[in-house]
Amino acid sequence: MPFPPDAPDKIRDKVERGALPRTPPAKMFAGYGRGEICAGCDHPIQPDDIEYEFVNGEMVRMHIGCAALWQAERRRRDSA
Repeated sequence: MPFPPDAPDKIRDKVERGALPRTPPAKMFAGYGRGEICAGCDHPIQPDDIEYEFVNGEMVRMHIGCAALWQAERRRRDSA
């Protein structure tokens, strides 16, 4: 699934508000989606989508593209 056009704005906002972590996880796991909601874009991660998941106090699941956007936003903030 290509991520929705508003995904970058949603992810940026969630990082800013602390709804998504600002620190990298110790480990991330990848697999196929199971219909859970993506923490980045708020859309389901379908079985034919790649899902990244990690624990950061609670389980966080994201589409592969949303996880990349989240990591880029974290790095951008760290360098600012």
